[in-house]
Amino acid sequence: MLKLAMLPVKAIPHKFAALDSLRGIAALMVIFQHFWEMNHPSDERLRPWLFFCAGHEAVIFFFVLSGFVLSNQLRNFKFPEYGKFVLKRFFRIYPAYYVAILSSALLLIWIKAYFPSTLDGHGLTEWFYVWSQTVFDKTMQWGSLSIISHEGNSLDVVTWSLFYEVWLSLAFPLLVLAFWRWHQLINCLSLCLLAWLSFYWWKNGDLLGNPWQSLVYYSWYFLLGLLLFRCHERIKFLANPWLLIIGCGLYFSNYLLFGKISSRLLHEIIIALGSSLILLSGLHNKGFKWLLNWLPFRFYGKISYSLYLFHLPVLYALSYLLLANYSLELVKISTLILTTLLAAAGYYWLELPSINAIKSILHKSSR
Repeated sequence: MLKLAMLPVKAIPHKFAALDSLRGIAALMVIFQHFWEMNHPSDERLRPWLFFCAGHEAVIFFFVLSGFVLSNQLRNFKFPEYGKFVLKRFFRIYPAYYVAILSSALLLIWIKAYFPSTLDGHGLTEWFYVWSQTVFDKTMQWGSLSIISHEGNSLDVVTWSLFYEVWLSLAFPLLVLAFWRWHQLINCLSLCLLAWLSFYWWKNGDLLGNPWQSLVYYSWYFLLGLLLFRCHERIKFLANPWLLIIGCGLYFSNYLLFGKISSRLLHEIIIALGSSLILLSGLHNKGFKWLLNWLPFRFYGKISYSLYLFHLPVLYALSYLLLANYSLELVKISTLILTTLLAAAGYYWLELPSINAIKSILHKSSR
C-alpha cells in the first residue's frame, strides 16, 4: 500500500508560476492513483497507458519542488529571522490540516454509527478500509494533532509526508545557511556524511521503513531542489524539448517498463532526476511554460494543498453514501467534483486568510 502526499508550500512567485501548475497536475495524479487503488492492486497500475496514476512519483516530485521553492524564499535568510519562518510555516500547514483531520474524524464517527463496516460486491481493496478501521487511541490522537509524530495518520493517510515536510522545513533554513556560506570543502564533507548514513541504513536496516532514518534519506531530494535553484540559470540552455522528453521518460520509467524496476531506492533516484529535468523545463522551456499557463492547470495548482487534504475523506464518505445504489465510477467522478469545490473554498477562505493573518501579525510586530 502506498500513501501519498501533497506538500504544502508557499505560493510560488510569478517568475516560477509554471511550477505551480506542475504541482496541481501532480496532485491530480495522487487522486487518480487513489481512485485506482480503491478496487485494483496498486502494482497493476504500472502500465504505460495508466501514467496519469503516477501518485508515487508525485511524492518525490513534491520533495524536490519544496527544496527549490524554499531555497527561493530563503535566499536572503538570516538566522534571527528563523522564528518568523517557523511561524509562517505553521500557519501555512496547520490550519487547513486541522480542518481536514477534524472533518475526517467526524465523518468517520458518523459512518461507523450508521453504515456497515464493509461494502460488499464492489471489489474494494484492503487499502480502502484503512480509514474505516481507525482506532481513536492516544497514538492516533497525538499523531493527528502534532504531525511531528509519524504515528497515527490513518484519519487521512496521505498526511504521512507532512511529518517529513515539517521536520525538513525546520531544518532547511540551517541547511541553506550552511550551503550558502560554508566553504565548499565542508559542504562536500557534509554531503558525504549524509550519503554514508543513507547507504549504511539502506544496507543494514530499514531505511525506507524507519521514519527517522528516512528524514536523512528524503533530505537528499530537498537538497536536489536547492541545487537546482542555485544552478538553473546557468544550465537553462539545456531546456529544450528533448530534455522534457527525457525527464518524462525517467519520471514515468516504471510505467514504461511495466513495473520492472524492483528496487524502490533506484526507482526513486530515477524519479528525482526526471523531476529535476521537468522542473528545469517548466522554468525555461517556452512552449512547456505556455502549456502550463493554461487556466485549469493554474487553478489546480493554487488549490492543490486543500485538494490533497480533503480528497480522501470525501472519497470514503461518498463511497459509503452512494455505493449501495450507484456505480463506483460515479463515486469517483462525484469525489473529484466535490473535492475541487471544497478545495477552492479551503484555499480562498482558509489558506489565504491564514497566510495573510500571520503576515499582518509579523508586520505589526516588526514596527
